[in-house]
Amino acid sequence: ARIAFLQGERKGQENLKNDLVRRIKMLEYALKQERAKFHKLKYGVELQQGDMRPPPEEPPVETDPAERAQWKQGRQLIKQYL
Repeated sequence: ARIAFLQGERKGQENLKNDLVRRIKMLEYALKQERAKFHKLKYGVELQQGDMRPPPEEPPVETDPAERAQWKQGRQLIKQYL
């Protein structure tokens, strides 16, 4: 029962991480759009800094244990500050 609980908790944490990554990408895209809009209003020309298409959705990628441990350690550090 404990193993199933921990596996469910891990899966929940992975889903949370994926959701946060998706939200960060959306915010980065919105920020790029705002910067382009501001540049156009201020200088009257389009900002030529690459395309402004939304980022493509990436398929979930399995992470190795070392990367997972590093992510978990970073998460614990964030929890300390909050």
